[in-house]
Amino acid sequence: MSIVSEHVRNLIAKQVDDNGLVVWYDPDGAYSEAVEALDLPGTTVLRYQGSFILLRWEIDQRKLMDGEEPPRLVVYVPMHQEKTHHALIELEAAGVVMQPGQQPPARNTRLSVVARNALKGILNEENLAEVVEQTEAGKLTLADLDALADKGGEISRGIIALIFSTGNSQEVALSFLASSRFDESITKKEATGKLLELLSQEFGFDAHNGTDVTHLRRLFARHVLMTELISCLGDAKPPRLASVPIARTPATTEACKVLANKWRSHREMQPSYVAAAERVEQEFGLATLDLDPKAIEKLQTFAAIERALLRYAETRLLEETNTSAAQTDASSEVLRLAESRMDGFWCHVDGRLQAHWALVASAAQVLLQADRVEQALKRPPTSVSQMIREYTEGPEPWCMLDTHHRHMEKRWYDFEADGDDHDSLERLIMRARQRYTHVASEVARQFLRQLQKTTPEGTILRQRETFEKHARPWLGKEKIAYIWVDALRFEMAKELAPILMEYSEVDLLASLAAVPTITEIGMAALLPNAHTSAKVVSAGSDKLALEINGKVIKDRRDRVAFLKEHVDVSVFDTRLDKLLPKPSKKVREGIRGAQLVLVTSQEIDELCESDNVAQARRQMDRILKDLKRCIRILSDLGVERIVLAADHGHLFAEELTEDMKIDAPGGQTVDLHRRAWVGHGGSADDAVFRMPIKALGMESEFDIATPWTLACFRCKGGATTYFHGGLSPQELIVPVMVLTPLAKSPAAKLSSIEWKLIPGSQKLSTRFFSVQITGEVHELFDIPLPHVRVELRARGKTISRTVSASYGFEEATGDVTLRYDEVNTKQIAPNTVTLMVTEEPVQKTVSLHLLDAATGVELSRIEKIDVAISM
Repeated sequence: MSIVSEHVRNLIAKQVDDNGLVVWYDPDGAYSEAVEALDLPGTTVLRYQGSFILLRWEIDQRKLMDGEEPPRLVVYVPMHQEKTHHALIELEAAGVVMQPGQQPPARNTRLSVVARNALKGILNEENLAEVVEQTEAGKLTLADLDALADKGGEISRGIIALIFSTGNSQEVALSFLASSRFDESITKKEATGKLLELLSQEFGFDAHNGTDVTHLRRLFARHVLMTELISCLGDAKPPRLASVPIARTPATTEACKVLANKWRSHREMQPSYVAAAERVEQEFGLATLDLDPKAIEKLQTFAAIERALLRYAETRLLEETNTSAAQTDASSEVLRLAESRMDGFWCHVDGRLQAHWALVASAAQVLLQADRVEQALKRPPTSVSQMIREYTEGPEPWCMLDTHHRHMEKRWYDFEADGDDHDSLERLIMRARQRYTHVASEVARQFLRQLQKTTPEGTILRQRETFEKHARPWLGKEKIAYIWVDALRFEMAKELAPILMEYSEVDLLASLAAVPTITEIGMAALLPNAHTSAKVVSAGSDKLALEINGKVIKDRRDRVAFLKEHVDVSVFDTRLDKLLPKPSKKVREGIRGAQLVLVTSQEIDELCESDNVAQARRQMDRILKDLKRCIRILSDLGVERIVLAADHGHLFAEELTEDMKIDAPGGQTVDLHRRAWVGHGGSADDAVFRMPIKALGMESEFDIATPWTLACFRCKGGATTYFHGGLSPQELIVPVMVLTPLAKSPAAKLSSIEWKLIPGSQKLSTRFFSVQITGEVHELFDIPLPHVRVELRARGKTISRTVSASYGFEEATGDVTLRYDEVNTKQIAPNTVTLMVTEEPVQKTVSLHLLDAATGVELSRIEKIDVAISM
C-alpha cells in the first residue's frame, strides 16, 4: 500500500481499535477504490450499494450488532451524511463517524487534510502547499497523491533510500531500530543528518546531528516506545513522565505507535524489541510507577505493563465488596482482562507471564462460580434429586466449581515465582480456597439435609445398577469394554466427555455411589447382581467389604473372579497402564479375542494417598489424558461399546488443620476413615450427620456417620488433603459414561499444512517455554485441523507438559485445538502455547516437537534449542 493510502488505513484502523464501529461517509467518493483494498485484522468492512435496507439486512444476517460491545465494523457510505435521512443513526450512536470536516481531527477524512498530514516530510513546504491546493480543487485523486508520494520520497530521500533500499519512512525506521547492519553505510555516506531529518519529520524525534549512530538508535527507540506509552496514558500520565520528550502532533504520534506495533509483530525483530523495551523500562523505572489500569489494558509496550495489570487483577479480586453482584462484576472483569492478555506480545515472549495470567483467570473462575452457587443456595432445591440435577446438569452445573478449583490448584503448584513479590497472588489463592471451602461445605450441608428428608427418585441411577442397565443387555451382541476408574469425580468426567465426542457418541450419566464411598464398596457395586443382592459387611481388621449373592468381595482379585463367574462370555482383564502408551501384542490379542474387556485403574488413589500434594496436584489430570488415549486404543481394537464408571469421588482441598478435625462417634467402630465412620452406638454430635446405611439404599446392619461440611474425623494416618468415604456430592455422585465409537472419517491431508513454529526465546532459560504455532493450508478446500500436542524432548524423552495457550487449551488432556484465521481462511490463527519443564535436561540442547494429539504423528519440530536453565 502506498504512503497516502497507508495513512488513510492507519486512521481507520486507529478508530476501529479505539471504538470498534466506524461509519465512514465519503460524499465525493474519494476513497472508493481504497475501500476495496481495506483489510483490517478481525474487522468486517461493508459498503453501501444503493440500499440501506440491504445494508441493514446484511448486518443483521451476520449478527454483527447482537453483542453487548460494538463490533469491529467499518460501514462505508459514498454520500453526504445528511442525505441518508438518519438511516444509520443507531450505528452512529454505537460507534463513531468519519467524514470530511469531522471533529476531532483524527476523524476528518477530507482528502486535502489527509494529503497534508501524509506528505509532510516527503515533499517540501512549497510543493506540499501546491499539492494541497490542487487536491482541494479536486484536481488530484488518492491515486495521484500516492504516485506523488512515491516520487517525492525518492527525490527527497535519495541517500536514505540507497542505504535502506526503500524510501518508506516506516520501513527505514524499522530497519534502523532492529539492526545495526546499516550503521557502517550511514556513517560512511555521512547520512546521519538525512536520517535525523526523516525521523524528525515523520516521528517527531529530536536529536543532535553529531550523535553517534548507536546512541541515536537507543534514543530513537526510547522516543518511539515512550511516545506509545505516554500518548495512551493521556490524562492518567504519572507526574514523573510529564516532561519526557515524545512526539507532539497527531500524525507523528500515530506514526510512532504504528512503528512500535510493527517492531513487535516482526518475529525476527522481536529480540531487538525486547532488549530495547527492557532497557527503556529500567531507565525510567516504569516498574515502580502507579499506572492507570484502564489506560494501559490494551497496551503491549513494556513488560512492566503486563506486571502492573497482573497486580491490578489480583488486587481487584481481593477487594471487599458490599454485594455479591459487585464481587461477580469484579471477577468477570478480571476474567475478560486475563483472557485478552494471554494472547499478547509479552505472554509470547515470556511463558511465565501467560502461566501467571492463566492462574489469575482460574482464581477468578473459582470466585465467580462460588458466588453463583452461593446465590443459588439462598433458594435451595427441595429434594435430593433436584440437588443432583443442579450439581450435574445444565450449562453451568454446580460441579463446575470443583473443576475450576482443581484447575486453579494445579496451576498454583505449577507456578514459578520468578523472584518478584507475589504476596497479592498468594493472598488471592488463599481467598479463592476459602471461598471454595465455604461454598462447597454449604452445598454438602444442604445435600445432606435433603438426603435426611427425602429419598432419591427412581429415575436417579444407582451405582450398583450400572452393569445390569448398561453392560449386560449388550453381552454377546457387541464387544464391550468395562472401565473401572478409581476416584474419578463426576466433574472430571464431565470435562472429558466433550473431548471424546470427536470420535465417539457419548452419554454421561450421574449415579449415586454405594456407601461408604470407599474402593472396597464402590468397585464391588459395579459387579453383576449388585443391583439385587449387595450388603455392606465387616471383613475384619477394621475393614469393610460388599457381599453379593453370599460372596464376600474384598479386593481386585475377588472382583475380577466374580465378574468372570457371572457372565456367559469370554472376559479379558487388564490394567490401564498396560494399554499405554501402546499395548503389547499379548494385550492386543487378549482384547481382540474377548467379548468383554475389563480395564481397571487406581491411579488417582495411588497418587493422592501418597500425600505428595504438589505431585498429586500436577498429575491429577493425567488420568483424563490417559483415559482419552485408552478409549481411542480400545476403539481401534474393535470395541463397539465402552462403559466407564467410577467407584467413588473425592475431596481434594486445603491441608487438614486442627480446626477442621472433629471426633468420630466412637462406640463399636467397624471402619473409620477421615470422612466416614461405620459402626454401632457411640455419641451424637451436631457436627456429624448420621443414619443407617440401609436408609441410603444399601443392605447393612451398620450406621454411617460423616461431617456435615468438608471437615474430617480425627483418626490415625491417612492423607492430609485428599479424602473420600463421605456423602458430599463430590464423593457420592459418580459418573457413568457410555461411549459408542464412531466410524473413522478419512484422515485429513496434514501433509498439505505448512507448519511454522516460532519460539518465544532462543534459549530454554526458565521452567517455562513458549512457542507460537501457525501455518498455512495448501488445499483448495478446508480440511479439519488436528488437535495438537507440543513437547520438549531431551534425548528422545519428553521433559515438559503444556500448561496454557492463547486459545483452545484442553485442561483435561493438555492438548490444544487450533482454528483458522478469521480473515485469511487458509492460515492457522497464531496460538502461543506455554510449556512447563518437568525434568531438568542434562545436555546442552533440547528439541521441540509438534504432534497430532490423536495419532502421535510428528507434524513439525525445532531441532535445536540451547539450554541455559538451572532448576
